[in-house]
Amino acid sequence: MKHKKILSFGTAVVLAASMGSCADKPEAAPTRTSPPEASTTTAAATLASEDKEALAQVETTYEKLENGTIKFLSSWDINPADGKPKQVSLEMFETNYGGKIEYIPCTWESRYEALGKMIAAGDSPDMFSAGDLDCFPQGAVSKMFLPLDDYVDFDSELWAPMKEVNDQFMFKDKHYVGATSTDAGVVMIYNQKTIDENGLADPAKLLEEDNWTWDTFYDMMIAFCDRTNEKYAVDGWWFEGAISLTTGVPYVGMKDGKIVQNLDDPMIEQVQRFMYNMKKQDLPFPKSEYGWQIHPENIANGKTLFYPCGIWALYVTDLSDFGEMDEIRFVPMPRCPYADAHYLPTAINGFTLCSGAKNPEGVAAYLDCLMLCRDNEVALEIEQAQIFEDYKWTPEMYDMLLKTREMTEQHPVIEFYTAVNDTVNDLVNNPIKETYNAGVSWTETKETIKFALQAELDSVNTRLE
Repeated sequence: MKHKKILSFGTAVVLAASMGSCADKPEAAPTRTSPPEASTTTAAATLASEDKEALAQVETTYEKLENGTIKFLSSWDINPADGKPKQVSLEMFETNYGGKIEYIPCTWESRYEALGKMIAAGDSPDMFSAGDLDCFPQGAVSKMFLPLDDYVDFDSELWAPMKEVNDQFMFKDKHYVGATSTDAGVVMIYNQKTIDENGLADPAKLLEEDNWTWDTFYDMMIAFCDRTNEKYAVDGWWFEGAISLTTGVPYVGMKDGKIVQNLDDPMIEQVQRFMYNMKKQDLPFPKSEYGWQIHPENIANGKTLFYPCGIWALYVTDLSDFGEMDEIRFVPMPRCPYADAHYLPTAINGFTLCSGAKNPEGVAAYLDCLMLCRDNEVALEIEQAQIFEDYKWTPEMYDMLLKTREMTEQHPVIEFYTAVNDTVNDLVNNPIKETYNAGVSWTETKETIKFALQAELDSVNTRLE
């Protein structure tokens, strides 16, 4: 039986390529992951001939491009190496438009520095990834990126499925990001064998019953955890920010064209109280006692219940840290019982247009290809086959992928504190985790940062204007 809708395979592949390991101490623990060093593609991947022929018949919106080459500055290459699955959107761009993506490699850490130097030298790339969610609003403030509206019709039927998401990246009625699909930014990876052996409720079943909430999650953690036997509920770097966004309220967001902070919002108070109680009950894996190292392998050996991480973590060849393939499961973050919907932290697949870009029309054509492949039956069937054949996913994993994408698109929440500037990131990133990691009250933490944060946001808002 073939599913008719799938999370854009390109989203997952892009995320898998662009994400990597995190830092090894609390001061450097990331709000997002850091990809590996840049590498060049040695040989081009291809689709099967029958897939290429089927895809060539898909109706597109552009004629052949006069200039088909778009330059892409990144630490990862959209063009996959030989033996790796190829995005159908890339095949469409090459075949239907005569397009080509020229990869300009840089390290992840140096990508903004490299972009600034290229813009200053008059040799700008055309396209830059927005998937790290750190390019807006800082890219608008620094004038590194241009609005896409002169080249992309965000009000068209093609772009309608992503309107709510793309409208979150607007300033003065202009869109600075072309987001083409979403993904649950963080999911709760677990081992079904561990659930069964401990007599716990199946999180996937709870989700199906609309009962996967903070409360059922908390009960499960209490039943499982046992410090004496080194059994803990949650490990990893990404839990605190992800559970916070289930409230529907980011710590820093955009409102009426201005950057705002929500530290005093009652929903933030609720999630901070929840994390404080987790710490008091000794539920999180105590990273401070293990040299600030994470241990995803404890999912496989039954020592840790959940490993919150991006779906990209499941697009690798060796998932043995999580168990055998038929044991690996995941669900979205649990629903906040105080919120009016099941909000989820949102990751995006999308790109920005660089200042000084020589081929904005080519960027627009590639973005349209990504949108065209979102719901096209031919493209989805090719991608569905890839996900089983190349990544060996089980039907349970695949079905949950569809579910998390559907839920994320219904109620996306995007956090902006990583995307304003380094000062804002430093003020917010680690302090919001102090209840969970150190048992420090949110009231105490909030009072130490909110005035400095507001002053910095005021300054940035002035620059925006």
